[in-house]
Amino acid sequence: MLRRLRLWLHERPFFADCVLALTLALGYFGYFLAMAQIAPELDYSLGQIAMIMVPFVVICLRRVALWAGIVLGLAITAGAVYIEPLESMGADSGIGFFVLTYTAAAYLPLARALAATAAIWGPITMVIYTFPVLEGTDHLTATVLVLVNLVLAATAFWIGWVVRNRREKVEELSDRARFAEERQEALAAQAVADEQRRIARELHDVVAHHISVIGVMSEGAKRVLRTDPVAAEEALTTVNQTARTALREMRDILTVLRNGHEESDPADLEPQPTVDSLRALVAQTKDAGLPVRYTIRGEEYPLPTGVSLAVYRIAQEALTNTLKHAGPHARAGVVVDYGDQEFRISVGDSGTGAPVVSGFSGGHGLIGMRERATLYGGTLEAGPRPGGGYLVEARFPKNAHLQGVTT
Repeated sequence: MLRRLRLWLHERPFFADCVLALTLALGYFGYFLAMAQIAPELDYSLGQIAMIMVPFVVICLRRVALWAGIVLGLAITAGAVYIEPLESMGADSGIGFFVLTYTAAAYLPLARALAATAAIWGPITMVIYTFPVLEGTDHLTATVLVLVNLVLAATAFWIGWVVRNRREKVEELSDRARFAEERQEALAAQAVADEQRRIARELHDVVAHHISVIGVMSEGAKRVLRTDPVAAEEALTTVNQTARTALREMRDILTVLRNGHEESDPADLEPQPTVDSLRALVAQTKDAGLPVRYTIRGEEYPLPTGVSLAVYRIAQEALTNTLKHAGPHARAGVVVDYGDQEFRISVGDSGTGAPVVSGFSGGHGLIGMRERATLYGGTLEAGPRPGGGYLVEARFPKNAHLQGVTT
């Protein structure tokens, strides 16, 4: 409740300052009533007390029109000095000037705040020393009064300056916190987008390859079902095994998505495929009806886990595309080259470009392969070969593990 009231007043500075002025004026009114009870000889009339409270009006202008408040306060003081019936107005009008001094320090730049303070207390000091209303005051008393006013004014100015610095510091910290929060949200959104792309690549690689194999094998089984039941049964067995493998890999990925990496049971997850898994991939592709030759060149050396997975997925996607688009009499070759400066994998075919099975599309496979290669500082080239067929070739620097992060 109090917080809501504070926010409401903060949005209405003129009203809030009028409330402050009225509160101080009523406090002074109570003070003079008490003084009249204690010392009847003072004999303040209600009219005089009302005139004494007039200077508090300047407080209403402290934030909406500070300089107007200063001019009005000095005008009231001049009226109290020059006009005898108004002398009571200037008797105790210092509180308004102290509030204006505090406001100048709290809301204006330093140079303007000092100028406003000088504009207030220069004329007031002149009044104390020279104006007729104080003719009976000796020089020492006037000096003491001036010093007291200046000390109080300096105190009010210092308090206002401290409040200003603290407010600016709070605003700076709030801006920095807001910037940090926005940056954190942006990083979180980027992390989510990166994770979505990674998951999309994994799902594409898993689904596209296995579904292509299933499509090819089921088409072959349908063609030989009546003429060669044994071959049809073998093809359907391959379809069954491939479907089980696809379901298992999809289940593993979905398990990670549901539970998170930390909560996943390692016993339920098979190791990620690597370069060593290429032989099994080639064998599976052969079972699907595509003749594939697998060649290793150079002396083998271990690859970083992320690079090894990327190599497998690139080969898997390339063979999947060959199954779908190379034609019925195509042959393929997979070459793994362990070079001294770079690691290279090539997947080529001799296809004519006609798809084996209609209804299957390549999707974002080529984009995914290029992203995988780029992630680890590698490059990927894909396109038709001069003599016919299609070639996909990925190259990774030998220190590729320093180029990216392990997947």
